[in-house]
Amino acid sequence: MTVINNKPQFANNFNFSTVVILIISIVFALLIGSGLYGYGNDFYAAYNKPNLAWGGIFDRLGYLVSTLTVNGVHIGIQIVTFFLALSSGLLIREHIKFKQSFSLIFFILLYLIAIHTWPIIMSTSNGMRQGLSMSFIFMALVSSSRKAYFWMVILSLIAIFMHKSGLFLVAIVGFATVVNNLLASFSPSSKTLINFLIGIFLLIAAYIFFDIVGFNEENKPSKIIGGDFRGAFILIGFVYVALSFFFKSILSNSFNLTLYYFSFIAPSLLMKGLNWEYERLGMMMLIPYILSFGALLKRTSYQFYLILVFLLLLLLTIFTGMYASFK
Repeated sequence: MTVINNKPQFANNFNFSTVVILIISIVFALLIGSGLYGYGNDFYAAYNKPNLAWGGIFDRLGYLVSTLTVNGVHIGIQIVTFFLALSSGLLIREHIKFKQSFSLIFFILLYLIAIHTWPIIMSTSNGMRQGLSMSFIFMALVSSSRKAYFWMVILSLIAIFMHKSGLFLVAIVGFATVVNNLLASFSPSSKTLINFLIGIFLLIAAYIFFDIVGFNEENKPSKIIGGDFRGAFILIGFVYVALSFFFKSILSNSFNLTLYYFSFIAPSLLMKGLNWEYERLGMMMLIPYILSFGALLKRTSYQFYLILVFLLLLLLTIFTGMYASFK
């Protein structure tokens, strides 16, 4: 961890950022709820209905929260958007706070761009249950990074019951946290070898597991927002694993280790023809990937990289029709 200079200023900026996160989350939720950004197709198909109790054990709570209606007033979309913005702000702040200084202006700019990109904006009124699960996964990752394991468990349980994808990701977060603690005293070279072998084992085990439980579909094109991003996610995961042989920091904490194991396990879904599920999970982990890649850079390069990548992601979000597809 890098030593932080100008500690009083850092503390002031960091503490004030909590207020900023809350204000932006509330305002963003009100704007989305007002219909200013438009609503996704899934919203019109299901989420605009009041107090739905659809789905099984891993879906019902997500439906109830996203369609929550009180005295005829539908507030589910505001709640979903609030948690999406809140968790994104906490995740981004957590990941940049260990640099040499905490620039409040940089944080706010990055935060505002990030919440308008594909993973967040799609989840505000389209994949709302998945967005809720992603939100609590983000907060569980923050808790794990802080070694606040009680809250990690609580937030993980909430994520599981928001959407079935939460169970998949929570299992990886929990496993990565345990392994990270068990290997804490190991040398970097030993961690690299052991984690790589664990990753290979998890890939094979996941493939066999999905085969046993019958998770299989015909291999068909999957277009979440007007494009096929399976190849891009495969490349991201491959590069992340490859970089772990050169940057030991990738295997030094539970946040990065979660992404590392995800890079091995997620392709097993693709091998079973579960293209849609693979892309949706990739979407959920895209922001953590972007942050983690950036942490390998020096502070100035890190800031430039994050702004540039999130701006490019914003342009991609617009270009692929994420906003235009809204009614």
